[in-house]
Amino acid sequence: MRKYMLLAVAVVFASVSVASAQTVTVTLESSQNGQTVTAGTTIDWTLKVSVSTGDNAGLALIAADLVQDAANPVKFDIPPALPASIDATMAQFSRPAGISNPGETYPASGYTGVQRGTAGEMNLIQIGGGQNTFGQAGTTMGTDYTVQGGIGQSGAQIVAAGSFPAPATDGSYTFSVANVVANVLQSVQTPPAFSPVVAATVNSTGGTFSFVVGSGPVICRGDTNCDTKIDFGDINPFVDALLNAVYCDGTGANADVSGNGTVGFDDINPFVELLTTNPLPISCP
Repeated sequence: MRKYMLLAVAVVFASVSVASAQTVTVTLESSQNGQTVTAGTTIDWTLKVSVSTGDNAGLALIAADLVQDAANPVKFDIPPALPASIDATMAQFSRPAGISNPGETYPASGYTGVQRGTAGEMNLIQIGGGQNTFGQAGTTMGTDYTVQGGIGQSGAQIVAAGSFPAPATDGSYTFSVANVVANVLQSVQTPPAFSPVVAATVNSTGGTFSFVVGSGPVICRGDTNCDTKIDFGDINPFVDALLNAVYCDGTGANADVSGNGTVGFDDINPFVELLTTNPLPISCP
């Protein structure tokens, strides 16, 4: 199945120049990142992309794998992303409107990724797709040849999202993006002229999340008042934890937002980020 996307990428690259400073930043987020959860807890994930400005005209193509770390205690077949997570903007990248793999679990489109690898431990490959930049409509995919400029340049754009149940085996689990391919538009042209694209430099330093499956007390990093949710009500207890070592959970694990094993000033930035980059309240597992 990989040949389908690679064929599409090869065709798109056919009319491009060498990449320069254009940068596509890929992040992988999860509400359970850094938490300890019980077996069966729903683990959500969201793949996002942002694009540099001033040196391109927006995202043209994105493809990335979601992979399990080799050190994970057990592995499983990662389910494809949910079709409902593809918003109106990225629908232009999913077949039939855009260019993506043929669908399998969700037959309408392989934009949600396809499962590949050893049975029982398959990763999710080539999540995403591309706009039709060729100036003329395709038949079974790329039927929409009106190119959208500026995608990913006004903030992080959701590519796709999914979920899976936490494994039954205790231990630490890590998931990452890999094999990211990204093109950006050099300019947006009016069909039948094609819109030229260029390969972008990929930054995926934020493309990892981890959680721990444990049978002991559930840790909810950031819930410093132990009310099973994270919101502004945790600010004062967090300060109390930092200055006075007062912990609602008795151990300080919830105040250890950075997950480094201690409560200290290095937990401040992760705590602020938790409160300011997520819809509140955040429910604990």
